Amino acid sequence: MAPAFHFHFISMHYPWWYVPVLTAPMLIAFIAVIHVFVSHYAVGGGILLALENQFAVKTGDKDYRDYLHRHARFFVLLTVAFGAITGVGIWWTIALTSPLATEMLIRTFVFGWAIEWVFFIIEVTAAFIMYYQWTRLPEKTHIIITWIYALAAWISLVLITGITAFMLDSRGLIADWSETGNFWHAFFNIQFLPQTVARTGGALLLAALYVLLHAAWTFRNNNGGLLEKTVRRMSKPLIAGIVMVFAGVAWSFSLLPDATLLNIERTVFLTILFTLFAGLSVLVTLMIVFGPIFNPKSVNVGFAVSIFILSLTALSVAEFSREAVRKPWIVDRIVLGNQIYASEVTERQKTGFLTDTYFTKLPKDKLQLGGMVFMYHCNNCHAPDRGLSPAGLLVYGESKEKVKDKIRSLNVPVSSMPPWCGTENELDALADYLLSLRKI
Repeated sequence: MAPAFHFHFISMHYPWWYVPVLTAPMLIAFIAVIHVFVSHYAVGGGILLALENQFAVKTGDKDYRDYLHRHARFFVLLTVAFGAITGVGIWWTIALTSPLATEMLIRTFVFGWAIEWVFFIIEVTAAFIMYYQWTRLPEKTHIIITWIYALAAWISLVLITGITAFMLDSRGLIADWSETGNFWHAFFNIQFLPQTVARTGGALLLAALYVLLHAAWTFRNNNGGLLEKTVRRMSKPLIAGIVMVFAGVAWSFSLLPDATLLNIERTVFLTILFTLFAGLSVLVTLMIVFGPIFNPKSVNVGFAVSIFILSLTALSVAEFSREAVRKPWIVDRIVLGNQIYASEVTERQKTGFLTDTYFTKLPKDKLQLGGMVFMYHCNNCHAPDRGLSPAGLLVYGESKEKVKDKIRSLNVPVSSMPPWCGTENELDALADYLLSLRKI
């Protein structure tokens, strides 16, 4: 079902966006995870192309360098073309789903995003020169171009990591951003360094697996030992990537606030996700050790496809877990999941979550008012009656007073939910609306 667009201007900062069944945040997650698959390859692949191109030139290995040229075509098509489309898709969905958080991030990091765009332009320009001038430029000049691309791509990763890590934990390495509002205090947040290590390692690991997959398919008959040589060359970045991922994830986990750790321990779903990530990571590591590292001749298309899919699954679980850890925040300690600032909660509990404005009058019908409260307060995580985490099922078998009691203390039993931010009248209307969603 295509997303439905409903916009209402009430006392909120921005209107809500309703995506049936899937819910808007899951639409973000779907596009973002696909983009991560490609963007990490863009970074790690750039580093590997630079290293391997330099190696091939230094050793005079024309056949291997010709293969790298073939791989560069696949690399540019996937990272530049598809990567750019999914990158724009992320901006489109976050602007509709989390406009307040997007505004806050732009205000805070506009300087950082400006720098990132400069390096993105350098990255794209260098990528096209690297591929289209592969056989025309002098070899030493071409090596410089590949390193320019690799460095620009990695700096883009570093800049974006600073911003996404801030969303996870707004505490700064230098000073608390909530007290200063300083760009550098926000960028150098407490999660910046471990996240950068983990993502750089993930980029190297994922890129090496892309190369294995492409080489295994290209040299299905081994083509004079080129497949085995490529597998052996990828062993080092695979090892480096694994070590950096494990070190970065462990470091990041050790810095999580006590409240977040408690939330993980209390939430069965998060425990399952972390266990699944650990299991997949160990499995991929064993496959790498007993495949490319100790037995490179065993790598074929089936092996390359299997380890590639398992790695993408592990990365998907890691990204989903990271986002789940942030709840109820969109931006840690600043923007809540119901699209208001944390500092506004007390005032809205007194004056009302919604109020009449020049643009729209609050409906007189109680169920309609409750539905409007739901869309602003709950829609960012819950579908109404069917779809992901449907609210109608959550109140099954409950009395109205029991539902109201649960809403009053939303964040007490389940710390991943924001506090109730409305008045008693809005609470009563929301309870009626939720009860109307029940099938029985």
